[in-house]
Amino acid sequence: MISVRRAKLKGGPGSQDLSRGEIRSLLRKGGSRNPCAFTQASVCYLDFLSEYYYLLGYVDETDRLLQIEATLIDCWKYAPYIKRVSDFERFLGVLLEKKRCNPGHEFESLHERLATLNHTQRFLLVARTYQNWTYRGLHLATRIKRYEITSALTELKCVLTGFDKRSLKTSQQILLYRINDLLEGELKIKESRTIEKELREQPLFRKFKADWLAYRCELEELKQSATFESPVVNAFKKRLTASFEEVPVNQPNFRDNLINQFSFTRIPSV
Repeated sequence: MISVRRAKLKGGPGSQDLSRGEIRSLLRKGGSRNPCAFTQASVCYLDFLSEYYYLLGYVDETDRLLQIEATLIDCWKYAPYIKRVSDFERFLGVLLEKKRCNPGHEFESLHERLATLNHTQRFLLVARTYQNWTYRGLHLATRIKRYEITSALTELKCVLTGFDKRSLKTSQQILLYRINDLLEGELKIKESRTIEKELREQPLFRKFKADWLAYRCELEELKQSATFESPVVNAFKKRLTASFEEVPVNQPNFRDNLINQFSFTRIPSV
């Protein structure tokens, strides 16, 4: 049985795990021009950013850190805009969408399909498969409608396993979506058992499930290559704080600030 994923966001190596409430508090302090607090919040996303840039082909650690630092400095410039954790995650999504693959890198044949992913698919892969974000978190960060998250994650799995779903009947597509939610730990125990029973008579979908589970193990190995050692993280935190101290922040106007209290729609153009 696939276990339900944890909703708690994990920090990077050498950092203490923080709840979303704690991160929100740090972000608000950062919005009041506190670079140390904003660094503490930002570093909770160091693994996420490292994995995203690694999938963009920034396999060299130094290059990847430079990309991450530039992204977080862009966030710092608009720290007063950010009131909630979901605001920060949405802003990261907007910034990362503008990034392009490193032209000097090619993945080995096992992972060559990673190069075909668009930004949203890459974001979902890192946020969900690597970082265990909830469906709600994915919705707020990507603006994909909640009921379409299943479809988007299913499409991602199909791309990465080479599964062609174009010829499937409607009933088969529905089953495929249910298998996705089974793999994601989004179903109740009774529903999971029902699908597992159905799969006994569905060799095509059993293969899809098996192929994804096997490839997910390969992705975990790839993830290790994107992980920074604790001394690197500690040095990066100091450098990041120093960079924040030198970069001024932009204060949102009254209208933008008021609108963002309800929904993070007044995203700064950077």
